[in-house]
Amino acid sequence: MVRHHLTPSQAVQAAPYIDHWVLQMYNINPDLINNTETLLTKLNQVVDNLGLTRVSDHSHYFHPGVSTVIILSESHLSAHTWPELGYFHVDIVTCEPKLTPETLEREFKAAFHSDDIHMVELSY
Repeated sequence: MVRHHLTPSQAVQAAPYIDHWVLQMYNINPDLINNTETLLTKLNQVVDNLGLTRVSDHSHYFHPGVSTVIILSESHLSAHTWPELGYFHVDIVTCEPKLTPETLEREFKAAFHSDDIHMVELSY
């Protein structure tokens, strides 16, 4: 967990509630993470199952690999894939306390058929 110390002037600044999770998944079938439509379908399934609200999305294919950003009414999810390594990196930022490590792990493991997941919640 990363923690930053605030100076007295920073400590009095108003700030919104923020949850920020970083997920890394390994040993994923490359077919699930090397196609923009497939990746977006899987990520939207996770978003729905987590009770988040999709507003819009944008994806780009890199031959191989995909980067996708989903704008949520609660903030955003960004994903970047390296199918040649079976690797997937996700950042999820929300302004509501909706996410738990248990629900994130369950939904991402189910969607991407891998038990090899590492998660970190950033605090700042």
